[in-house]
Amino acid sequence: MREDREKRVPAYMKIADILRGQIIRGELNPGDILPSESSICETHGVSRDTARKGLLKLEYDGLIFSRPKIGYFVDTPRHEDFSMTFVEQLPGCTTGYRDIHGVMPSERVQAALEIPPTRKVIEFTQITKNADSKPVAYDIKYIPYERAYPSVESELRFAVFPDITFPKVSPHAYYTELSMRAIAATEELADILECGAGAPLLLLERVFIQHNGDKIGYALRFLSPSYGQLSGISGYVQVQAPQQTPGKKWETDREDEN
Repeated sequence: MREDREKRVPAYMKIADILRGQIIRGELNPGDILPSESSICETHGVSRDTARKGLLKLEYDGLIFSRPKIGYFVDTPRHEDFSMTFVEQLPGCTTGYRDIHGVMPSERVQAALEIPPTRKVIEFTQITKNADSKPVAYDIKYIPYERAYPSVESELRFAVFPDITFPKVSPHAYYTELSMRAIAATEELADILECGAGAPLLLLERVFIQHNGDKIGYALRFLSPSYGQLSGISGYVQVQAPQQTPGKKWETDREDEN
C-alpha cells in the first residue's frame, strides 16, 4: 500500500497535464486566458493551493505567464530561439595539445577579453583527429595570465578547458556566449587541417563571462565541413506526463496535494 501511494502522481501535476494538453491540442492558444484558480478548484475538486501549484508548474515550463490581478495566459512559443549543445570532445575522435605558451594578445584577443595589449595571455592550441588520424578540428584557447595559475608546461598540459580557466571561480559564476560563421581556410589553417587553402570551415567562437562582466576565457574552434554539422531545438518540447483515467475521481488527500 505504501509503495502504491509513493507512485501516485500529485494532483497539481495532473492539473498541469490537463491544461498542457489543451494548449498543445490548440484548445488554448497564445494570448488566451486560462481558467482561474477558483474555476480549476470547482471543475476538478482540488484545493486552491493545488490549482495554484499546477499553474506555477506550467509557468515554470514556459507554457504560460501571469499578469498580477488578472490571471494566467498562454505564452507564445519562441520558435526562432534554439537551444544547442556544444560538445568539446567530438565523437570517435581524439584530441591532443599542439602547443601551450604565454603570448602577448592580438587585437582580436584584446577585443574578446577586453584586456590591454600589455596583458599577457596563455594560449592553448589543440588538434582533434578522427579514427583515420585525419585532422578535423583545430582549437585555439586563451586565458588571461595570472601568477596564481599552475605551471604552464606541467599541470595545464593535462587540464580540460574551460576547467583550467577558472580555478577560483564557481561553475555558476560565469556564462558562455557562442557565435558561429563559415570562413575560408587560410594557408596556416589549411596546413594544420590538411585541407586546401580557401576550403570552407565552420568557426565557433566562445567567450566565458563572469556575472560582473569580466571576460575570463576566449576559445576558437575551426571545424572541417564533415564535422561542422550543428543541431538544435526550438519551441516547447513536451515531456510525456502520466494520463488521468477518464471518469476516475481523483484522490485529493494531503499526500496528493504535495
